[in-house]
Amino acid sequence: MTFRAWLTAFVVAVSLLVGSPSPTATASDGSLGVRIDGLTPTRLSAKATITMSGIVRNTGSTPWTSVQAYLVIPRSPFESRAQIEAAIEDGQSYTGERVVDAGSFAELGDIAPGSFRRFRIEVPVSKLGLSGAGGVYPVGVQVLATDEEGQRSNDAVARATTFLPWVPNPATPIPAGLVWPFTPTWTPEEAEPEEILASVQDGQLRHYLDAAAATPREGRTVVLDPSLLDELAPLTDAESPPKDVELTTDQAAAVVDWLADLRELALGSTTWIVSYARPDELALNRYPENAETLWNVVDDATADALADHALTGPRASWPTIAGTTLPMLEDIRSRGEGPTVVSRQSVPGWEPRLGSVVSLETRNGPLPLLVNGALPDVPGSETAVTLRQRILTDAALGALERESDPKSRADAMTIVDPSWDPGTTGGQVVARVITTRGSGGLTRPATATELVRSAPVSYSGAVLEEVDTTSLGASTLDRIANLSKVADLHDAIVVDPNRPDHDRDLASLLSVRWRTEQAALDARIAAETEALESELDDISIDSPSTITLSSSRGGFPLTLSNETASTVRVGLELVADNPGLSVDDIEPVEIDAGERHTFTVQVDLGDQTSSTVSARLATEAGVTFGEPAVFNIRTSNVGLIVWATMAAAGLLVIFTWARRFLGRRRRRGAEAAAPATDAEDLDD
Repeated sequence: MTFRAWLTAFVVAVSLLVGSPSPTATASDGSLGVRIDGLTPTRLSAKATITMSGIVRNTGSTPWTSVQAYLVIPRSPFESRAQIEAAIEDGQSYTGERVVDAGSFAELGDIAPGSFRRFRIEVPVSKLGLSGAGGVYPVGVQVLATDEEGQRSNDAVARATTFLPWVPNPATPIPAGLVWPFTPTWTPEEAEPEEILASVQDGQLRHYLDAAAATPREGRTVVLDPSLLDELAPLTDAESPPKDVELTTDQAAAVVDWLADLRELALGSTTWIVSYARPDELALNRYPENAETLWNVVDDATADALADHALTGPRASWPTIAGTTLPMLEDIRSRGEGPTVVSRQSVPGWEPRLGSVVSLETRNGPLPLLVNGALPDVPGSETAVTLRQRILTDAALGALERESDPKSRADAMTIVDPSWDPGTTGGQVVARVITTRGSGGLTRPATATELVRSAPVSYSGAVLEEVDTTSLGASTLDRIANLSKVADLHDAIVVDPNRPDHDRDLASLLSVRWRTEQAALDARIAAETEALESELDDISIDSPSTITLSSSRGGFPLTLSNETASTVRVGLELVADNPGLSVDDIEPVEIDAGERHTFTVQVDLGDQTSSTVSARLATEAGVTFGEPAVFNIRTSNVGLIVWATMAAAGLLVIFTWARRFLGRRRRRGAEAAAPATDAEDLDD
């Protein structure tokens, strides 16, 4: 019988056994939930006894009575990942046959709303009629119960599934390791400091970090987003906590300890550094107009954060699960050679035999891809036990494949969900199975970097060219790019070593976490832009509209007013509308907050009698900003006029004096000649 025929018969048989969902009791009603937190053995054998334990919880508002928990397992195993995935796609009933023998299930009684009951089931393998063939057996628990109306269906009202491998004598240990990503998992607008503090003290973040630290170093890879450290750092000072946050000394100390432990973990591990706040690489690829500017911001933010926290590590990329395309990967390779974490759906041609790390050939060179090849979701929440069994399942399937295909590079590299809570002991539960001793020879510890360096095989399959995933929009990127220019200008003039780091603020606005809150993002961008522009507007030039010089050369005052709350360093760029006019720019000077500074501007009008001049504020690099002050400069030419007037007056005086002098001489001569004439007349 072919596998497909066997699988079809198997699913039909299980469906007949388990029955069809009823309208009154279905696993989808959500009021009863079950989780598996205990399972032995970790690997099946003929003489073993399967012991499964866990919790059934009533999350609804009505009671359930006569609650029972049953073990479910098929008689034959799956021998490949493809078989398991095909069965999962066929629905939740794929797990197997319900074990209903007396004493093989747990009686839990009644469960009131908000309450829970623990279950424990023990069934010897010898009573299950298993084929004993090598492979992986899906094993799980199904819950039957009576609802508030007294109706009871043969369909499970809750179920959880995990896996039990049966590999008696593995020939070669399979490389296995855990990749622990550290990044903020809360949305920016919904981050609740109280919840984050509780998580750091004794909740998910504390458990997650402890579990990562429990993983053997030789099988541990850390993927670190440095923005996580920056988001928690403000919670370390109980005396100056963030606005609207009440922070006790113990809480601040817990955050300090957590950050110190994370830093120690990163320094003691194979650590990949991803770009600050995980920028929306899909958006930057879709709308490349501002990509270069914004990537420079992200790179600067990443480098600054690493320097502040004294961390280092190779750079890597970590796009979203459903947001990776071939054009994006081409862009990533153009910026560097670091590995990229991708989901399996982004590389549909990937197969486990290729290994978790493959090499994608791009036009810019080879790009290593770490493929998250996790099995599709199965019923039940992830616990340390189910994660442990998932690792062993990958290793068992890899061992079987390597036996049949010597060229197979199948491994059991597992990427952990950063929002997963492993509980207080989860790290120890998971860590053992990636070691050779802890797995009974099935695995050996390995890091993702080891796989990258082991000459990964080339991936020649398909890569998605485009996706329907919603990303940040083009207009949003335009506004962030504009805010970047305003922030650069602000940083260029403000003299304050404690000013906010705008690169990190800007990079955080590009985070994929904003995808679901774009309206809130646009509002924040607008508010930050307005705040910076308003501060720049508080630096102004005071000048009269008209300036009159006493000559063609001279000086006149211009006053800069700094009404901001910071010391600024600014100068002036002076431009005349007449190219023949010579006006020198003013070198930048520091002006304290609330102070004014007056410059004396020297100008030479030459042969011009007037000119219009524009003055603009300028940074040390010569970048101008603000509204220009426009004024007219003219000369009175007093010196020339005075000398001309004096000369004219002198000539007039001389002319007048000469005229009077000559007139007098004429009159005297006429008077002297007149008596003689009279005498001559008398003689006659």
